[in-house]
Amino acid sequence: MLPSRSRLQAWNPDSLSPAGKAIDAAGQSVYGAVRGLEDGIDRLADAGGWQGQAHDAATGMFRRATHQTSDFATGVGAVGTAFSNGDAAIGAARYRLLRAADDIDEGELHVTDQWVVLIKPARMSAQHAAELQQQAEHDQAEINQLLLALGDADDGTAANVQAAAQKLGFTLPGPSDMASLFPQAPSRPADEVPNPRTMQGLMQQGTIRGEDMAMTVRESSEKTTEDGQHVTTLMMQDGSKHVITNWGTLVPKVADDYYDKNGKFVSGTSSWTGLDNQTKYTQIQWGDGTTLTITDAPGSKPTASVTMADGRQAEVPADSPFFTHPVLTQVGGGITALDTHLERGGRIPMLTPESIKNVGTVTRYAGPALGIGTMLYDMAKAETAHEACVAGVSGVFGIGGGEASGTLAAAGAAAIPMTAPLAPGAAAVGSALGGWTFGWVGTKIGNVICP
Repeated sequence: MLPSRSRLQAWNPDSLSPAGKAIDAAGQSVYGAVRGLEDGIDRLADAGGWQGQAHDAATGMFRRATHQTSDFATGVGAVGTAFSNGDAAIGAARYRLLRAADDIDEGELHVTDQWVVLIKPARMSAQHAAELQQQAEHDQAEINQLLLALGDADDGTAANVQAAAQKLGFTLPGPSDMASLFPQAPSRPADEVPNPRTMQGLMQQGTIRGEDMAMTVRESSEKTTEDGQHVTTLMMQDGSKHVITNWGTLVPKVADDYYDKNGKFVSGTSSWTGLDNQTKYTQIQWGDGTTLTITDAPGSKPTASVTMADGRQAEVPADSPFFTHPVLTQVGGGITALDTHLERGGRIPMLTPESIKNVGTVTRYAGPALGIGTMLYDMAKAETAHEACVAGVSGVFGIGGGEASGTLAAAGAAAIPMTAPLAPGAAAVGSALGGWTFGWVGTKIGNVICP
């Protein structure tokens, strides 16, 4: 199994050697007890205390028992030895992996609980960010090798223990065995982190890094135009940028336009008040042509509709928790800049001058399109009302870490050399996704809302 970093820190492989010795001692204790009984029976004849056919039968029985318990003690000893040997193998691999991660943490990079090497949030130049990305990919390859060595040591120890135990009659239940249906039945634990031995695992690692870079600010700037618009530009570690505009008092409108590192439009979010000075709107347009429009008119319930590039359109159900759920103020540790105006009587998520007031000082920024998209998608996909009510975010709700990684791994497997699964170049493919995966949000939402 491949454990998370926190779980590995809690592992105590030093306990395997004492446990192995205790198991071996227990087997020897059973053998010694039976052997003592056999010796005692034999001595009864010499002392004249018990002779005859019954004694001969008892002697034969305990002699056979001694042979059986000798085999039992040998088998138990093999199990104990397997445990003891695992002490050194797992202990050494654990030390090397944790030491490497700690060394990385001391610099400008850090290792997550999932063993993904990321760049620490800090203001920096584009060149330095690119250099750190290359260093992160290089260090990721080293971490992957050490992680796989740990997994091999753990799997090898488990296999040796099971092989020794099989001689005593122990077997793990198969998938079709009745025992496998019960939660308490022994079974092989699943990996807790992406497996870098597989293409999907490498893609997941790279995508996590890419998404993190797309939500980490490396540089910010502010300016006020001649017509009074206040513009804040956030440059992200992956080269993408958010352009956040407050039109000021003359036009009650706030917007966030997001572009990838090549300048391609990813999404745009605008919030404004209508000409009646009462009706409020929030609209999101994604680069794939999907549009989400949310309206809050006085005297009626809020409404929301999704229109896709192919013309499909659908309304978000009026009873959806989307209209009552607290606004997601953070996604993946990055703020969304969505106003928490629900606490002040508002009924739809909006960008406001207050919500973007200090956006130029933040270190992590997800943006409103991802925040609203995450909430709407999770609620639409929830199978029960309760799940919809508590729907939150997991990474980027499967778009980057799960579904997108799997899709790209299948589509692009031929483009990445399978003979070098630990090469930094392979992991870099996932890193290249970054903000690009956020552009898929529109289609994802449209497909779960529109018929």
